Amino acid sequence: MFTRLLVPLDGSAQAAVALPLARAVARQTGAAQRLLRVLPTHADPENCQHDEARANLARIAVELAADGREVDTAVRTSDHPGAEIVREAQRWPADLIVMATHGRKGVARALVGSVTQRVVSDSPVPVLLLRPGGHRVAHLTTLLVPLDGTPEGARALGAALPLAQETGARIVLLQVVEPFIQRYFDESLTADPLWDEEALTSARGYVETLAGRLRQAGVSAQGLVRQGRISGVIADAAGEVGADVIVMSTHARTGPARTLLGSVADEVVRTAHQPVLLIRQGTDALNPHAASASAVALGS
Repeated sequence: MFTRLLVPLDGSAQAAVALPLARAVARQTGAAQRLLRVLPTHADPENCQHDEARANLARIAVELAADGREVDTAVRTSDHPGAEIVREAQRWPADLIVMATHGRKGVARALVGSVTQRVVSDSPVPVLLLRPGGHRVAHLTTLLVPLDGTPEGARALGAALPLAQETGARIVLLQVVEPFIQRYFDESLTADPLWDEEALTSARGYVETLAGRLRQAGVSAQGLVRQGRISGVIADAAGEVGADVIVMSTHARTGPARTLLGSVADEVVRTAHQPVLLIRQGTDALNPHAASASAVALGS
């Protein structure tokens, strides 16, 4: 479960939008929070900038601590803020990074932005991203988990399952089926409609079976199957079910079952109004929970 939240800030209003989200997660999970500011190495020699940063973080910490949660602060110096955020997550250590997606190149760059991209690609723990102007979260009630039918794609349940158990949120499992022609051939060709119907039937069986197992584990869960372009359907479904957070794996394996690739995660972060909790393939941070969720997914 998430017990230590690292919240990187840069003194801007755009970065500060992550604070209510971090506060909501901390309130429901009891997690401690660390507010982090990374200053460039050429900061003024008399330390005025450092003092100002510390004072600013301290004011925010006092407000957050009013909930009775542990909140501390850290000011670091580096010309590579993304790498420094990752180092801080390891030093503390954190088990979740909560941050806004804006970077030096703007919100539209999302995961392509240098700081966010570095954090997502190198972080040893999951990263919860919120873009400025997105859905404001005061309480976690619904988690949308896109799946692709593979154990790798189901890794996102390693975060969603314990989070739902801790907060009482329901889980909506979503599998998006791309039209057969769109996936494998030129879209001008005519496909047998039975191909798509078989894929949809299989997807419905998968998510309903998995939702049933989650219910047996004490979590409110339902399955949802939609057809269309993956990233767009995920964003639309999040609004449809009233999701507070989208929980997804960022690098499912390639092949016919491939869906949740980095490019899809990038587009979901850029277009969805909801925060996106990214579980990067290959990290060990959630092994106990991931193993449990994988066992649920595979019926073992």
